[in-house]
Amino acid sequence: MPPSEEQRSPTSAADSRDTDPKSVLIADDDRLVVAALGERLRAAGFKVIEAFDGPSALAAGASEKPDLAILDHAMPAMNGIEVARALAASSAVPVIFLSEHGDETIVNEAICAGALTYLIKPFDPQQLLPIVRAALQRAREAYALREQSERLRAALQREQTVSAAAGLLMATFGLGKREAFERLRHRARSRRVRLDQVAAELVRAYDQAGRLLQQYAESAPPQKPGEPGRV
Repeated sequence: MPPSEEQRSPTSAADSRDTDPKSVLIADDDRLVVAALGERLRAAGFKVIEAFDGPSALAAGASEKPDLAILDHAMPAMNGIEVARALAASSAVPVIFLSEHGDETIVNEAICAGALTYLIKPFDPQQLLPIVRAALQRAREAYALREQSERLRAALQREQTVSAAAGLLMATFGLGKREAFERLRHRARSRRVRLDQVAAELVRAYDQAGRLLQQYAESAPPQKPGEPGRV
């Protein structure tokens, strides 16, 4: 009896993203290079997007949202460095650079533009698939780290907002810290919203009130001698 689907595939559904077909943008003004790399990647199950100059590579990267870009350094109109920088401004696509030169300045520029690796042409075609897969894995790890960092930063910001709101209640009503936090929690429960949401509303209200009072202070007309309140 042939093995069941579960027996053939012990990995969980959460791992399916690692086996989904990935798209790779190949941009090089040498059509033979694009064809050769594209053929090898398609044979390995990748979706290939082709471009032959800088502007078309940038347009393809913006519209197709590839999982990886392989960019030649020397392309017409825009070189690979410029394309990588432009893509980085709107997406986080990982980049492998190709070049006929191993000039240290170019290599450093590529690294600064976000290159995961740098290949000098001609290179052994057998190296392509391991390099592409390693680059995709590094990109996944980097993305996971960014997500974790963003979550931690958001949590810290929420905590700071709640602390600031509690401090305002303590200063305004002479409350202790515990009582101030309890009032915030009660307000959040009664409205069925998150604690940080009511805290943010309170902080914004204090900030708006402060700015409004400052505007009134700055717009007060000058008093004439002898008027009440003036010596």
